[in-house]
Amino acid sequence: ARPVIRPGEDKVIEITDGVGRGMVKSMNEALKMPTMALGEEIDMTDMLRLQKSLKASSEKNYGTKVTVTSFMVKAMSLALNEHPKINSKFGPGDANPPYYTVVGSHNISIAIDTDYGLVVPNIKDCANLSVIEIQNEIMRLAKDAKANKLKVNDIMGGTITLSNIGVIGTKDPRPIPFGGQSVIGASGRTMTLPRYNAKGELEPRQIMMIRWVADHRHLDGAGLARFSNSFKKYMEEPGEWLLALR
Repeated sequence: ARPVIRPGEDKVIEITDGVGRGMVKSMNEALKMPTMALGEEIDMTDMLRLQKSLKASSEKNYGTKVTVTSFMVKAMSLALNEHPKINSKFGPGDANPPYYTVVGSHNISIAIDTDYGLVVPNIKDCANLSVIEIQNEIMRLAKDAKANKLKVNDIMGGTITLSNIGVIGTKDPRPIPFGGQSVIGASGRTMTLPRYNAKGELEPRQIMMIRWVADHRHLDGAGLARFSNSFKKYMEEPGEWLLALR
């Protein structure tokens, strides 16, 4: 005999909270933007070794455990120094002639998951912040976000976004730029995978995928790829920081 079909009850959910309504509005606007995307594999082995080695000393000397996210934010800022056009915003669609603005400050937005929904505050002027200062800002923003106490200034003014969604899950995310920003990056979870070393031997490495999505009205694939290459360099070769940091 056929099983008895017991259809579930459909429910219409109205989005009335501020965070939810804001996301609907920003995503509707974002989808009007023509975008391109490229992905890159980041070997995180040396960076994770460095981050682990600094945990104890950073907590002892600065009162905070430095995380990979803070290194990623700083690496983005260092890459923006080399490719400032990435840190830009396209002008109004009806402007004649069309134009874009290269923003001088690196106000890097970070996605934070809360009980109230996803919020994306930003860390102001990352070019002039140390990794520890960035870490302290991440902790402050995360604490205020989870308590629903973010200020307008925390939300406004972001110029580029990092979504480290890999801490929750997923291998190869594809984000959408929003808020007038031209570029967003989303990183997947770090996985132990076999890779060939310089001697042609297989060895286990810590691999993370990152996906960059950009406004294709004024940014092209070559420029985005060069920015991605710079970010990859700083994440895979921590010694490069000694040459780049002021």
